[in-house]
Amino acid sequence: MKTNVTMMSSDRDLFGTIIKQNTKDGGSLSISDLQKAYNFARFQNGWTDRRITDIIQYKPVQERIFYILDELKIINTGLPAFMEMIESEGIIKVLKGLKVWKTSGKGENKSTFANPYIWVLLALELNPKIHAKVIMWLTDSLIFNRVLAGAEFLPMNRAIKEMMGDVSPNYPLYCRMINEKVFGKHFSGIRNTASETELMMIVDIEKFIIQCIDLQIIRNENALLQVIERYNTNRKTA
Repeated sequence: MKTNVTMMSSDRDLFGTIIKQNTKDGGSLSISDLQKAYNFARFQNGWTDRRITDIIQYKPVQERIFYILDELKIINTGLPAFMEMIESEGIIKVLKGLKVWKTSGKGENKSTFANPYIWVLLALELNPKIHAKVIMWLTDSLIFNRVLAGAEFLPMNRAIKEMMGDVSPNYPLYCRMINEKVFGKHFSGIRNTASETELMMIVDIEKFIIQCIDLQIIRNENALLQVIERYNTNRKTA
């Protein structure tokens, strides 16, 4: 069963609100947090009151959503049929049916998440200043660095397993030591709060361990632990 993890990285700070992202369901982003961020910023900047629930009712926005769904191969119908479905069912119900919009909880705990592409579309519609902020997010490569950090983790584990032979590797220990090296501490889920710089540091350490095993610098667990402990996080990487 795929575990749903909510990421709250400091790189996703929008006007003082951390935009939560779920790792399940395509990395959906919090619509609720986007609205909170706008509400805070509008009082600071004297903007007009705007609601995402209103914006998503505009036909031009609905048409843009259709083309996103079409590009993602989520929908097989044409634009006229899609718009007719919205007319009869309502845009929210249609998006929920397509599993790109989800609301859970009640009262203060009620939260809405949307497909990240739809989230970006709605964020760009809110205000020119938020438009600029989101464009910056799209170029910071954070999500790709996070994926890369996860992608390197399994090859590192495989390399460790092959190196140790019949000895069972203590993967939680190695993970904890890497976390302490990068963050200065360890707790469950700490990597979900990582910044872009911290994610790249994790990738560097994982790659370095693989290289050391390939070069037979690391031949046993004791050597592995020493390499992690002595790794210089200030070293320049290519």
